Amino acid sequence: MAKITIARLFEVGQYLTTEAGKELSDALRYLSEFVEVTVRALRNGLTLDDNFAATIKRVSIVSGREEIIVAANTEQRRVRSIMVRQVIDDANYVVTSFGWKYDALGNVVIKCTLENDPTVATPIEIAILF
Repeated sequence: MAKITIARLFEVGQYLTTEAGKELSDALRYLSEFVEVTVRALRNGLTLDDNFAATIKRVSIVSGREEIIVAANTEQRRVRSIMVRQVIDDANYVVTSFGWKYDALGNVVIKCTLENDPTVATPIEIAILF
């Protein structure tokens, strides 16, 4: 199979020679530019930290206990989503449930339950999306 290249994805020149292409030239040029930027970004390796309104944070949690991860009034942006890996520490801990909320004081709180319910604090990485 041929390697994906920007030219192979959307060669705008061949479309502009058709009657429909002439009428839609602005849309085709926009689409071509969008495809080029998207492929270039994917090729360069998108990361949450560099390319999205997100923060990767390492926190210690105790299974089944609520933990504050963002204190009230310390972050100007509103949290939209929080993601956690389902397997932590090379399959020693499996996340069986995960949730987050704003508490009454405005803190962002997570609650994570791990299989085998360890009683010691377990470090995990979470992605906080704004």
